[in-house]
Amino acid sequence: MSSDRHTKRPARVTHSVLYRVGNRISRLPLFRDALARMPARSRPALYFETYYNLGIGMMVALFLLSQVVLKTILDGEEHHLALLAAMFGGSSLLSPLVSYIGRTVPMRRLIIVPNMIVAALLFMTAMPWGGATLFTLTVGGAYIFRVFPRVAEMNMFRVLYPPTHRGAAVGWVKAIASTAGLTITVLGYWWFGFQPSAYWALYAVVGFTLLFSTMSYAKIPISRKNVFAREEKVHPYRAFMNGLKIFLADKRFFLFQCGFALAGTANHMAIVYVPEVLKEEIHASPQAIGLICAVIPAILMTASSPFWGRYLDTTNPMTGRAVFNLMQGIAFGFHAYGGFSHQVWPFVVGAIIHSIANGGSTINWLTGSLYFAKTENISLYNALHVGLTGVRGFLAPLIGLYLISDNALVLGPGLVLKGLNLGSGLFWVATVLSLTGAAVMFLQGLTDPGPREKLPS
Repeated sequence: MSSDRHTKRPARVTHSVLYRVGNRISRLPLFRDALARMPARSRPALYFETYYNLGIGMMVALFLLSQVVLKTILDGEEHHLALLAAMFGGSSLLSPLVSYIGRTVPMRRLIIVPNMIVAALLFMTAMPWGGATLFTLTVGGAYIFRVFPRVAEMNMFRVLYPPTHRGAAVGWVKAIASTAGLTITVLGYWWFGFQPSAYWALYAVVGFTLLFSTMSYAKIPISRKNVFAREEKVHPYRAFMNGLKIFLADKRFFLFQCGFALAGTANHMAIVYVPEVLKEEIHASPQAIGLICAVIPAILMTASSPFWGRYLDTTNPMTGRAVFNLMQGIAFGFHAYGGFSHQVWPFVVGAIIHSIANGGSTINWLTGSLYFAKTENISLYNALHVGLTGVRGFLAPLIGLYLISDNALVLGPGLVLKGLNLGSGLFWVATVLSLTGAAVMFLQGLTDPGPREKLPS
């Protein structure tokens, strides 16, 4: 099935604005080359996923932009950043529901319906009351619902692309997502400076784009058979215990998750407080905060994703993760030095290194667990992977708040937990955790026997 054939498909299906734009994009040489590199059966999926990731990329970019909105427009405080990060990362705790619901509900539906709800929540940011708290709850709620499509997308990668081309395919679609994210980030950076009181307009634009791009995913031709379906009736508790037993029995996957947790905790614990330190300790301008916390990450994640996608096709996910963790540790070291010296430039250098590493670690996070799973356990392994991310994604920002702040948290009568007030010293802790995670992953990668798909049963 040729790529030319698929470039004409949308014009025959609909005359919507989305597909008229799609027809223009499909003529780009890079897009045609990406399709040509795919096996024939995977080209339709790559074609429609490309358009789908336009909306997804914008949605993901809103997390960084929301930190900027909270600190430079809505005068949010540390606890607003902590709550936003905890809802964003902690949403992954719901990921086991995807595995359970996917037994009876088609995985594609778990992508389409929640995305519609997310779009509706983005429109709610236009409400003129509530300030930083309501904004945090609305945007955080959108990311809670986004966990269902996020896990379902990961499951579908195994169905849509063979292991020999999966890294390249995911690298391509995430490069498209990053390009869309970069576009909305630059637009937001300009818009927030030009019309800060109308910040909500940017969220409405993303909501409309997400609605239209989700329609593209519905066009991916897949078998009517639900490959994730299970006929047996299993109670959720028993399903959880069975999944836990499989997880603990797979020592490779267990060690992979342990190594993942070290640097992952550091990232969730520290990165959300970069704008806090920049504003409160370094007294950086709103323009500098937006550049470091949103624009630089968007640009360099976009530029690095295709390279990392091809790199991850040639190495195991543990070795790849070791490289990303090492770069992350160096980046947090620069942040720590910037806080110590009260200079902005180390934060710029740290943002550059962290963003380049994040372009690859995102692909690694999306595809890494597929490396270990048997076909019948794809959804389970992804659910465990994302669920464990949710545990640290929820707890790590709260730990970061405890480390960075001097505020007291009342846990009960006579029980008060006072913050350590480390300030930018938080980044030194993140540096140590990231470098430790790099060492663990590197050692595991040295003894790796290969992907589960190629090993004997």
